[in-house]
Amino acid sequence: MNIPVFFSIFIRSLFLQSVWNYERMQNVGFVFVIIPWLKKIYGVTQKFYERVKTHYGFFNTHPYFANILIGITMRLEEQYAKNEISSEEIVKTKTILAGPIAAIGDRLIWSTWRMFCGIVVVGYFLIHGKNFYNEANISGGVIGYLLLYNFIGHLPIRFFGLYLGYEYSKEVIEKLAKFALQKIVDVIKTAGVVILLFIAFFYSLSLLDNVLLVVLFWSNIIVSIILHSIILHKKLSEIYIFVLLLCINTLLFFIFRL
Repeated sequence: MNIPVFFSIFIRSLFLQSVWNYERMQNVGFVFVIIPWLKKIYGVTQKFYERVKTHYGFFNTHPYFANILIGITMRLEEQYAKNEISSEEIVKTKTILAGPIAAIGDRLIWSTWRMFCGIVVVGYFLIHGKNFYNEANISGGVIGYLLLYNFIGHLPIRFFGLYLGYEYSKEVIEKLAKFALQKIVDVIKTAGVVILLFIAFFYSLSLLDNVLLVVLFWSNIIVSIILHSIILHKKLSEIYIFVLLLCINTLLFFIFRL
């Protein structure tokens, strides 16, 4: 693999959704990302423009895990240039794999990693007690979130996804399936809950001078956990949690005021 071209594609992948559109979603971004590879294979020839036109078809998947599919496409383009496969097979592969890759990314990133990073940063603020808005370093918290989210999760997924997609081609999907992804998700979610409860305990210590605040705080946490479990089982909207907590807080407020 040509290292400068590889890094060029990696940097370009950060702009995959810059020209997102409703008709073909990420197609323009995909072409922008893969152009250096097509130039490497075909040069600036008529064949190059034909291949660019081919990749302008519909494309939509998770923006981080898209690099896996980009790497696979890079390998397939090499095979196509050697007349080992047809152009239709490349298009078919992109279409078939985009959905499963999107599902993996949504579950691992949007539903798990992003939430975990948010919990860590909220914990950083709450560990300072009820006056966290005066004592905590807000800039430090925001920068910490960005560093944790991007340098531990986002960027490594893009970088190694591109490499693994190219190195293993379509076999990478089978390797991901054997990677026990669900266990990783469960571990991250469990760690997030443990951190949240740990932080909640220390935060509640700063509220001991006001019994009402302590009761409201722990009531919200306990009821949220119970309602969340029920709502997941019943497949209801999270808005019910908000409405019920609002009612419970209002009721407790008036009880203590009386």
